Amino acid sequence: MNSEPLTPVTIVGAGPVGLMLANLLAAYNVPVVVIERHHTTVQEPRAISIDDESLRALQIPGLDAALKATCAMDYGSVYMGPDRQPFASVSPTSAEYGHPRRNAFAQPILEAMLAENLGKYPHAQIRFGEEVCTLEQNDACVQLTIQRHDGGHYVHNSQYVAACDGGRSPLRHMLGVGMHGNTYEKKWLIIDLKGTHDNFRQTRVYCDPRRPGINLPGPNRTRRFEFMLLEGETDEQVTDIDFVRQLLRDHGPDEHIEIVRKQVYTFHARMANEWQKGRVFLLGDAAHLTPPFAGQGLNSGLRDAANLSWKLAAVLQGRLPPKALGSYQEERPEHAWQLIEMAMTLGKIMMPGTLLKAKLIQAAFRALRWIPPANDYITQMRYKPKPRFTKGFFVADGADPRNTLVGRMVCQPMLERPDRSLIRLDDLLGNDFALIACHPNPAQAFEGLPLLPFEQSLNLKRLCITPRFYNPFPAAPDAAHTVRDVSGEFERHCPGAQDIWLLVRPDRYVMACIPRKNGNQTVKQLNDLLQLA
Repeated sequence: MNSEPLTPVTIVGAGPVGLMLANLLAAYNVPVVVIERHHTTVQEPRAISIDDESLRALQIPGLDAALKATCAMDYGSVYMGPDRQPFASVSPTSAEYGHPRRNAFAQPILEAMLAENLGKYPHAQIRFGEEVCTLEQNDACVQLTIQRHDGGHYVHNSQYVAACDGGRSPLRHMLGVGMHGNTYEKKWLIIDLKGTHDNFRQTRVYCDPRRPGINLPGPNRTRRFEFMLLEGETDEQVTDIDFVRQLLRDHGPDEHIEIVRKQVYTFHARMANEWQKGRVFLLGDAAHLTPPFAGQGLNSGLRDAANLSWKLAAVLQGRLPPKALGSYQEERPEHAWQLIEMAMTLGKIMMPGTLLKAKLIQAAFRALRWIPPANDYITQMRYKPKPRFTKGFFVADGADPRNTLVGRMVCQPMLERPDRSLIRLDDLLGNDFALIACHPNPAQAFEGLPLLPFEQSLNLKRLCITPRFYNPFPAAPDAAHTVRDVSGEFERHCPGAQDIWLLVRPDRYVMACIPRKNGNQTVKQLNDLLQLA
């Protein structure tokens, strides 16, 4: 068999997570090869919900605006009882991370967009119609035996491999990595429609023990229904066209429109026991399987890609020590499991079991309307776990984990440049590390900052943000940009920002808060973490 030269990163699986990882690595100037056993990206509907964190990650390869142009942006949910009357609603209005929190999209469009964008990078390629047969690794590289579409084989060598090959992940099985968690006893029927006559743009959640279901609007007059199979119903029975038409007749005006897909699924709440084994990493469904009740399965996978990509790039380029890669396993599973638990909780609300339980749940939610903080907690979707880590590649500041900025995703406010043009934070930061100062006098923004030995190796970009009522002049010394916090959002989400310098990672998580008073200890800890002492 022929053997190829060493590739820095090989991604197995050209789904949305694999293609996202490839685009991020390519944007970070890392050569990458994607191996995909199918001959094209997915052509049928799959995931349909994309959130603010995922759209933010798409800013790095510059695809957020293009995807948003194809989305149904900023929608909520209405929870309905057996009588089809609403008893709760979720309609978040905040955009802390620069994008609406809930949006409907089409996975085939996203995959095609990611694949096409990858073509602009000479150091990136996708190999469709090829399948990994074996995997071996040592301390220096991973060796894959790959079968081409013509039946021939070759050996592909890579410094690192990302397994983005789905819930059944052949690579996970080759590695001998097991999973823990649960599989739902009840199956669900998924129906995708085209040309809906229903113009209601919120999700309807039918919390009816007689037939739990979801009615989700999509972009371009698409619509998805999900219905739980009842005791004794078979896959063949519920996918029969007459059965499907009857369900549609009972849930709106779309009985006779085009059915794009009808398929029965089993839902899982499971997670891999290991996310890294040697030089191989698990991402997306290969690492975690999330019930669809919160629309977070794909989004968790895109978070995996955002977390791992910059670490791989920095290690391969010699800017970070290899131990930084171990933080992927430290950081991601906890947050991914929190989202799985949230989905399971929402599932319990959707599937009350009996009419009595349904009525009790409705009564409880209606009572919460009279308690503004509790009602706000639901309607503004504050029950969704915040993107933050309790352990990982950062320097803790000793503050209460609920209040610290360290390990949390920094907000993305709209900022005003000296010429009064507006720009989002990430569009200023670029793809590298950033040091953010918040100060009313830009001339003093970085006064007293200790020497940062890692500034050059991290390609650190300095940014000065003036508070809302202070114009962004004069330009802060040594800062790439001096801008104004237009709405006060930065200080609102980062209380005490004028007393610290924020070191922000390429994935927009705060790596450290360097105090303006006695910051030397934090800098020493950063040196130790980066092995630069």
